[in-house]
Amino acid sequence: MKNRRVISLLLWVGDGSEILDYAGNLDDTFEWARFVGTANLPYLEDGEPLETSLHKRKQDYIKNAPVMTYGILKTIISCLKEEGKKAFPEASVRVGETFDIGPEFAISDFKYNRHTEICSGSRLDKHGFVDATARLHADDRYYAAYPQGIPEGTPFGTFLGKQSEIFLKDMGFDYLWLSNGLGFSANPWDKTGKIFDGERYYPEKLEMTKENVFAFWKLFRKECSFPLETRGTNNSVGIDYASDGVPLYDIYNAELDITAPPNSPWAALNDNYGLEIMGHMTRVCELPNERFPFRYYIHDPWWINSPWYDRYDGSPCDIYLPMAISRINADGKIETANSLSILSIDNSYGDMPDACVNEPLPHILKAEKDAADEPAPLVWVYPMREYTTSENVELLREMNLGDNYICDAINDGLPLCCVVSTDNFLKHSVDIYKKSILISPVPENPGVLDRLLTFAKQGIGVLVYGTKEKLQTVPNFDNLVKLDVEESAGHLREALSAWGYEISFAKKEAGIKPPTIGIVRHDNGLFFSVYNANTTTDTHLKFPFGAPILCGAEAEMTDGRSSYRFSRGEHRECRVFVEQNNGVISCHEAPPVNARFRRAIKIMGLRDATVCLFPEKGCESAVSIAKSNDRTPEFDSRFTAVHDEKYGTYLKGEHIDGTIRFLIGRKC
Repeated sequence: MKNRRVISLLLWVGDGSEILDYAGNLDDTFEWARFVGTANLPYLEDGEPLETSLHKRKQDYIKNAPVMTYGILKTIISCLKEEGKKAFPEASVRVGETFDIGPEFAISDFKYNRHTEICSGSRLDKHGFVDATARLHADDRYYAAYPQGIPEGTPFGTFLGKQSEIFLKDMGFDYLWLSNGLGFSANPWDKTGKIFDGERYYPEKLEMTKENVFAFWKLFRKECSFPLETRGTNNSVGIDYASDGVPLYDIYNAELDITAPPNSPWAALNDNYGLEIMGHMTRVCELPNERFPFRYYIHDPWWINSPWYDRYDGSPCDIYLPMAISRINADGKIETANSLSILSIDNSYGDMPDACVNEPLPHILKAEKDAADEPAPLVWVYPMREYTTSENVELLREMNLGDNYICDAINDGLPLCCVVSTDNFLKHSVDIYKKSILISPVPENPGVLDRLLTFAKQGIGVLVYGTKEKLQTVPNFDNLVKLDVEESAGHLREALSAWGYEISFAKKEAGIKPPTIGIVRHDNGLFFSVYNANTTTDTHLKFPFGAPILCGAEAEMTDGRSSYRFSRGEHRECRVFVEQNNGVISCHEAPPVNARFRRAIKIMGLRDATVCLFPEKGCESAVSIAKSNDRTPEFDSRFTAVHDEKYGTYLKGEHIDGTIRFLIGRKC
């Protein structure tokens, strides 16, 4: 937390029912998150095995858990702020409250006894999720915002907004976190909803569903002035709109004082990195404010798992891959995650083991240091506005298939992690994308298609995907490849070969999942982030300048391709590309032992090779090549500086054998 401007501590007090039930009396008790397992299931009974599934029986996280009152909660919040300010005097210290739509975290008499009419969404352990568009039945109970009870038909958004305004102010909270898709979908973990049941679309429901979702936000914001942070669903903008009519573009642009949802935990929970990466890109191609969130899953305080150990195996793949995601803003500048959230700092027993912080922390800092500063080799042109404001029912199927296609392609090894919205894309010149290949669904906006064709004519690679019918509207064009979303998503990765990128895998058995890869540009180099689901799989690479030789690794050269057998999670720098048929090439950092040079990269195993070396930005005039390990390096005359209009400055040498040292000087 050093040097952070704002430090926020989110309290998962309960499930938010403490807000719904609040009557303004600080002496009142309330249910809080004192269980492991689903809180609204029965207790483990005497005689039942202790190992009974937590999805069947709940248990207290400690014996004789304390009783909680609103007054105690207010004191806790005050103490946290006071101590936080002492520890971090230069930072703004905030404390947030949570509202969740499901049955997991605390006993809810409001949701699962008195007002079951609002719980019509997806079910978890027999209990439904809250539908934010629901209306409440009459209730004569005393509430802080409704002393006479709830009138029949009160919109849930209005009730939650009024109760939240009073509760948050009385307790001293600074913001509210809407968990697990509240305000977006009552089916946040599913790809089905009110408009799509998995087989059939119901377009006649689109207009009303969309209006009701947007109305929740307006109704809530009318009554509650506190900042909102959101969890969102586990899906994407297109899937959410096609299944549940979520008008995200309108929500982002309605001045609701909300933050964009972070990356979902789906990679940790079900190994679906493609869905996590694809979904997050769709939600950050546009942003409601300057915050670009990243959330990391270290502990789970409810289900007795600590993902750093028992879901990631201590591997940082779910740090580097989502933090490789970047967006291109309206000014053509690259933006990366600038807001870090950790879920959660304590485990299911209330412990906070130091090791679980100390081990992933260096990777989080390194991912931040190596974040993209230029558009990536692949850039996704995503139509958030066109998708989520459309009334074209035919487009529902198109966007659903398209987003799932990109998810599957990423899971098949497509290294896609940079996105730009179509609205921003139309503001940009070709220069921004000169090093990139553009990937786009068949555009709804004719201006976007014209721009893609213009860029293709100017030498930019363009991949367009859609259904066969939709692809017929795109003319055949040099430098443009069309892909059918109802065919294998692997074709998208294979199509990159048209522009010199070859990525393939050798798997020991059919059905083994290939690696998930993110590639970003940073400081004139490429940085690879990898999740390798099966460590027996070999990855073969060949790029336009030759085979990538990753720093800190050995590459087996086979027919001009570099081959790697990645560990579970990798993060590697690449500044060296080699054309060489066979052999083993080693690339490692070495001590420069020289006052002029700051870095030395040692490359061994070269055999009549063509070598391209990319220095860091600002070092182009202070780069040397050492032919040997002599303490006084000598520039190798076989290398020449190339000033490429497209790729910038690099060094190129031909017929290189043996060992060289790539020396990078101090920045000019």
